[in-house]
Amino acid sequence: MIELIGGVEALPTSGGSYVLTLRSSTLTRVTIGRLGEATVAPGWYLYVGSALGSGGLRGRLRHHLRAVRRPHWHIDYLRQVCTVEQVWCVIDAQCWEHCWAEQLATMATPAPRLRFGASDCRCIAHCFFVKTRPQCVDFVAAVRLAHPELPEMLCIAEGLR
Repeated sequence: MIELIGGVEALPTSGGSYVLTLRSSTLTRVTIGRLGEATVAPGWYLYVGSALGSGGLRGRLRHHLRAVRRPHWHIDYLRQVCTVEQVWCVIDAQCWEHCWAEQLATMATPAPRLRFGASDCRCIAHCFFVKTRPQCVDFVAAVRLAHPELPEMLCIAEGLR
């Protein structure tokens, strides 16, 4: 695991996969597009995604870190009531989001709704809830047990705002 100096702006425009760690400090309800109403509990949410198209990781993460004007993806609705605290990512042409979602399903609860972020795949969800602050090193260790070929994970905690 490497801590990236310079935050998201230091990322290349090449593709990769990422985990957003978001924090909710209050109990609230949010409407998530066609998924409908969901309860957002205080705690931590881990959202997995990939950015393999134009703009790559830098472009996608810029989107996820700026204020939501008009929600596009499910995560945009959650970002209206949560704060992105960290980004974990790999720079790689391989899409890791589905195996990461599978791993998180063994470590956390799908939330705020089943199928959140996973309307275009067979994953149970792409967002998961834990009560305590998640640690990048723990996630990497768990994923590496099943996938030792995982590229170096970048952990970005500074330069997000």
